[in-house]
Amino acid sequence: MPHFFSISTGVINTIPVDLDTNVSLIKECIAAAEQQQANLLLLPELCISGYGCEDLFYVQSFLQSIPRYLPEIMKAIPEGMLVAAGLPIWYEGQIYNACALLSRKKILGLTCKQFLARTGIHYEHRWFAPWPRGKARVLENWIEGYTEPVPIGDIFYQIDGVRIGFEICEDSWVAHRPGNELYTRNVDIILNPSASHFSIGKQEIRRNFVKDGSRAYCCVYAYTNLSGNEAGRAVYDGDSMIASNGRIVMHSERLSFRECATYNAVVDLDENRNNRIISSETLLTEDLNRIVENGFSFKVPEDPVITCCEPDTEVEEYVVCRTVALGLWDFMRKTRTSGFALSLSGGADSALCACMIYYAQVQAIYSLGHEKYLKVLADCRLKPKPYNSDQYRTYRDYIRAEVMPLVLITLYQGSKHSGDVTFNAAAKLAECIGARHYSWSISDLVEGYENLVNNLLPEDQKLCWERDDLTLQNIQARVRSPGIWMLANKFNKLLVATSNLSEASVGYCTMDGDTSGVISPIGGISKSRILKINRYIMEHGLALQDTDDTCTISDISYVVEQQPTAELRPVEQTDESDLMPYPLLDEIRKLSQTLNLMPKDVLVHLMRGSFAKTFSFEQLKASVIKYYRLYCRNQWKRERLAVSFHIEQDSADPKTFRRFPVLSNQMEKQLAELSELKNLKFM
Repeated sequence: MPHFFSISTGVINTIPVDLDTNVSLIKECIAAAEQQQANLLLLPELCISGYGCEDLFYVQSFLQSIPRYLPEIMKAIPEGMLVAAGLPIWYEGQIYNACALLSRKKILGLTCKQFLARTGIHYEHRWFAPWPRGKARVLENWIEGYTEPVPIGDIFYQIDGVRIGFEICEDSWVAHRPGNELYTRNVDIILNPSASHFSIGKQEIRRNFVKDGSRAYCCVYAYTNLSGNEAGRAVYDGDSMIASNGRIVMHSERLSFRECATYNAVVDLDENRNNRIISSETLLTEDLNRIVENGFSFKVPEDPVITCCEPDTEVEEYVVCRTVALGLWDFMRKTRTSGFALSLSGGADSALCACMIYYAQVQAIYSLGHEKYLKVLADCRLKPKPYNSDQYRTYRDYIRAEVMPLVLITLYQGSKHSGDVTFNAAAKLAECIGARHYSWSISDLVEGYENLVNNLLPEDQKLCWERDDLTLQNIQARVRSPGIWMLANKFNKLLVATSNLSEASVGYCTMDGDTSGVISPIGGISKSRILKINRYIMEHGLALQDTDDTCTISDISYVVEQQPTAELRPVEQTDESDLMPYPLLDEIRKLSQTLNLMPKDVLVHLMRGSFAKTFSFEQLKASVIKYYRLYCRNQWKRERLAVSFHIEQDSADPKTFRRFPVLSNQMEKQLAELSELKNLKFM
């Protein structure tokens, strides 16, 4: 029975359905874990198939092909090591989310997920069935050429005196988590393979259940997560941790641009066993569903060193930028498209999109090295000059000069209402990051459409600002779309949409205007946060992993000092005067979407919070009513939003977060009652 035990965690940027690539990355992790003298390697949830296969999980031919890769993985496992790898299993007419425990010679078993995620962006019940607690079965003749029976279900293992159990992602987020019973079964190590998407504040929750699990269950708790933009909308942060006796002993680098990485810690199993002896919890005397493997022995790690390392606190603005940049990098390389096209208005939203495209390229070359980086660009049909250290002092300088003119096309499309401030801001920012920048005027196009419509109308109905404000604003936004689409098509670019979460939630966006595009990088970020992020970039730059260099974008200052404005009216216009102050709008949005509150309940929360010090009761009431009227009326817009990354705790994307009826009574009764309310009295 080992005293010290070496555990490695693998972080993988999988591609749904691409079994060959995923298995290749798994084998890379196995080789790295062997170098780390690992006794056990934990890989993420559904890492063989990819997590985001969606309805392809229904396809029998695909499902049946997945287990056939297990023998290939097993051949790569060295003697004395176990590997835990996730895959979907079709059994008795149901699909289960399982994790296989493998040695070089044997599939020891398949532990199945018991609790399926159905909150936020997850709809796991659509494809998978939850495995019933306490049940176990056996698969016979499961894989061609592999004749041994394979245990499946709610099982745990005893191997060379070490007891190993599983909590698979959502299993650890529920109150009656499987770890409670694993503790009573005297388990030494709990493994948690996960596919947990990034959202702000989520890492702290994960860290707590990993630490608390290791303390409460007197065990070693190992957790690992997917990495990167796997299937388009969710970005996984590659968070990987090992805890023992209530302490974090290993934590990974988050949001890495590498396709796979392996982390290791050596743990003291006896430390936890001693705590279990003195615990007040009663252990089971019978070993339910225990799989005993007698013909296996772990190698003792050489010169074991026990560590303790709490993760550093990360700045929120920086973490959001890394997430968006990683999402954009993966979107480009996985679609093999030659970069991006962006209508750069000189405002906050498009500026942040441009900065993130630049940051993604700079971080990618630092993480991958210039040879691997240039190979990815070649796959995307981009061939910049090779990096020359004699010519460029840093990779950052090289990216700005040689790569960005190929990767990003920006276009300023001014109207007769545009000013020099936004024109100069766009030009300065594009020059700062090295984008290929153009500008033209849309005035003649707008006037042409106005004339076409006016020719159809009698004199007393011709277009004018007093009567047709929205019509005259929207035509300007829509006229900007065809030209930038042409440039995107011409140069094989992904068109970037620039709508944000706050404005998309209430429909303050123009269909086929600022919503036009393939990918909306900031579609999951509130406008309040966007303004903070732009200021953070101006003041601090963005740290780069794998180097001491910093990605500085000083000329974003030309954007930061402006008031957000659409520049679509002949008179001075600001977005907040059209809507309401962004912090208030975002607070209403969060209360509505994360707490699922009706209008009156939102107003109660506002009156009890800090906003009551700044705004009167009538102002808050009017803002809540305005928000809900806009929200209810504009679901059809949200149905048409471009793909965006999930960043905040909530999202405007009805395909992956909050579903709302396109047609409804628009909360007519609730808003009418709120309008009549004169005051709120609290007990």
